[in-house]
Amino acid sequence: MPPKVSVRALQLNLEGLFKLLGGTEDDRQRFWERLKGITTPREAILVNAQIDSLAVTVKQVQIQAKGLQSAAQQKV
Repeated sequence: MPPKVSVRALQLNLEGLFKLLGGTEDDRQRFWERLKGITTPREAILVNAQIDSLAVTVKQVQIQAKGLQSAAQQKV
């Protein structure tokens, strides 16, 4: 099967699945996320929280590095 035909067949299969699914927009969004490999929206929330925590830690390290740099310059 040529690539365009395969892609179109996949689109039709997904379209058919969404029609069978019915439900609310949130139901369809959860289904789509599972189909893409995100098992629950909660996992995305947890990953974002970890990234936010890392950003705070990086900011603290930057502040400490600037303090060390300042102290080193004063000793010279």
